[in-house]
Amino acid sequence: MMQFNVAGLLKGPVGGSQRHQVDETSLALEDAQVKRLWGSITLVRINEGVWVKGNLQARVVCTCSRCLRPYDTTLPFLFNETYHPTVDVTTGVPVALPDGAEADTTIDTHHILDIEEVVRQDIILAIPMKPLCQSNCAGICPHCGKDLNETSCDCPQEMVDPRWATLLGLLSTTKK
Repeated sequence: MMQFNVAGLLKGPVGGSQRHQVDETSLALEDAQVKRLWGSITLVRINEGVWVKGNLQARVVCTCSRCLRPYDTTLPFLFNETYHPTVDVTTGVPVALPDGAEADTTIDTHHILDIEEVVRQDIILAIPMKPLCQSNCAGICPHCGKDLNETSCDCPQEMVDPRWATLLGLLSTTKK
């Protein structure tokens, strides 16, 4: 469950809190294939609204940057965001959002706080820039395309780009 009714929390005193366990499977988040999301979050009443903090982990499918095969990995990340109400909880009168407040961090008119979009963004930020299925992944051959983790190829190891041939020729003459 990634949505929480915070009407009672908003009616309570500053410093009041709620603790929730998160355990979601097969989330359909845009830009990330998440098999499972789990952890705990704490919702704390503050003057501006509700501060949500927690430790979460996501089991996601990544694509190896060397061999291009999909693999599963677990990504731990911290959740830390302030959510702002759009209406006053007692009167129902619309409330002006503070400067810099994002649409993704608002509490709707029914006092439902939805963490899904911020979780999606945090997962994307937690994915490594160059994910590797294993630290010693051999990748694919740039010439024939064979997966070097499964088999070797017969391509010459020292193929020289013809655009560099002249410079390499200069290098070999200076070494003599």
